[in-house]
Amino acid sequence: MDWSDIGKMVGKAAPIVGTLLGGPAGGAVGGLVSQALGAGNDPDEVGEILKSDPAAYERIKRLEQEHERELKAMMLEAETAKLGHVNKTMRAEAASNDGYVRRWRPTFGYLAAISWALQSVAIAWSFVWAPEQAGQVSQAIAALTPMWGFALAVLGISVHKRSQDKQVAAGQQPNGGLIQALTTRLQGGKQTSGKG
Repeated sequence: MDWSDIGKMVGKAAPIVGTLLGGPAGGAVGGLVSQALGAGNDPDEVGEILKSDPAAYERIKRLEQEHERELKAMMLEAETAKLGHVNKTMRAEAASNDGYVRRWRPTFGYLAAISWALQSVAIAWSFVWAPEQAGQVSQAIAALTPMWGFALAVLGISVHKRSQDKQVAAGQQPNGGLIQALTTRLQGGKQTSGKG
């Protein structure tokens, strides 16, 4: 058992503590939980207390209420560090001299288009040459809908971000997107400054 397991156990009673136990601050928050329960700084020992003593959840809930401000600050720090890491990775990708690293988004687009075309041909072929299987093929298509929904959403975001990357590389301000275009059109074509 580790601190993330403890986080799942206490998540309903103390959601902030549960979330922090599952993240990079798990050890530090685990120490606070251990102290509140009178246990050693060991997730196994804390887990045993939680299983045997229903009042332990109330003590953790009280801990969360008493230290809510500090726990929320820890959560904000953890999220900031996570976003900083993601941004660092994105900057490394943009600055990379490796052609494939820079071209992963177009590659994903090409592969999605090829997969979509092959699947469409296979579906059409199965309806023509094996019409008795049409019901099963239709069920398979419905089962693939969430996968394609996710893949096409990723592709849409990738295309949008690639367009923004090109605009920034050309020294232009990226377009505001659909909402900005609608706002501009509704205001009679006047550009909004974005200042409130």
